[in-house]
Amino acid sequence: MVMNYCPLAFCEASGRNRTPDKLPANERALLFAACDDHLREVVRILEPEWLIGVGDFAGKRARKVIANPPPRIGQILHPSPACPASNNNWAGIATTQLRDLGVWK
Repeated sequence: MVMNYCPLAFCEASGRNRTPDKLPANERALLFAACDDHLREVVRILEPEWLIGVGDFAGKRARKVIANPPPRIGQILHPSPACPASNNNWAGIATTQLRDLGVWK
């Protein structure tokens, strides 16, 4: 299952995407509290063996929110144009990362 930590989109007046970590601190705190609760509830209901953060932000949130695994927590590269490392063979890199974690044999 793929779940977005924050399934909302925030756009600036120009139409440019604004990621949740770029919101003002007071707005970000309220949003993250709701998203953290949702992530905990999804993990409680689904009882996954693994929780994989796609990108640094998601990996950090997962480790912060799920303090007492299970699930095991891992992280892979985010496939974003803003991430130069993912612009060349993202699928191969992500596959290798999943294998190295032991998620994918």
